[in-house]
Amino acid sequence: MAGADDAGTLATPPGGHAAGARRRPEFRKGRPTLTRERIARAALEILGEAGPAELTMRAVGTRLGVSPRALYNYVADRRDLLGEIVAVCRSDRPQPRLDPDRWQESLRVHCRELRVWYRAHPGMLALARAEDLTPFASADLLRPDDALVGFFLDLGFSPRNAYRAWSITVLQVAGFAEVWDAWHDRPPPGSDPAAWTGVPPDPAAGELPHLRRVAAESASEPPDVLFESVLTMLIAGLEAMR
Repeated sequence: MAGADDAGTLATPPGGHAAGARRRPEFRKGRPTLTRERIARAALEILGEAGPAELTMRAVGTRLGVSPRALYNYVADRRDLLGEIVAVCRSDRPQPRLDPDRWQESLRVHCRELRVWYRAHPGMLALARAEDLTPFASADLLRPDDALVGFFLDLGFSPRNAYRAWSITVLQVAGFAEVWDAWHDRPPPGSDPAAWTGVPPDPAAGELPHLRRVAAESASEPPDVLFESVLTMLIAGLEAMR
């Protein structure tokens, strides 16, 4: 579908640029100039705040201050938008810088960077569960995973254990970002993330005695501190597997 956006700018065909076209200004008439990437990033914001069910073309248009019709100058439909979301996430994903000679520290660095990536794209795991994103998979998207598996193979893991090490590493980082970080990054209204220990507040007398004990005797750790403990346990497990 060809046409002009709400600001009167001739739209570039989805996925391409007109020959000899000048670089679009960042803003026009006080609003961001539309591009496929900007539309996808607005969609990612909606995903992080409200989840896949609220990801509609109308919601994205509202976020960008344009009518839904304007979006169709850049993305063909919602399915095309999903593909662009995956492409944006792929371009943001850190490439592993893993060194078998200093494997523990380089793996820690990679896991920290991977955690930052998950936190920067909240809602993507929920989207992957709600929608079939496999048609958008590509070698570029999976190259970091291939590098991580190769790293474990270089450390002497068997193919089966390299698969396990890769899976467990990703699950630990993604799970932490999806559960612990998400609660602190986007806490429920009226809650205090700094005081959250995972123990329900004020359980009935005699209930949850072990959780009450550890909550009373342990200081609440910031997520960054707890994540380092997760990495210490992960690395100890991988060392035992070796």
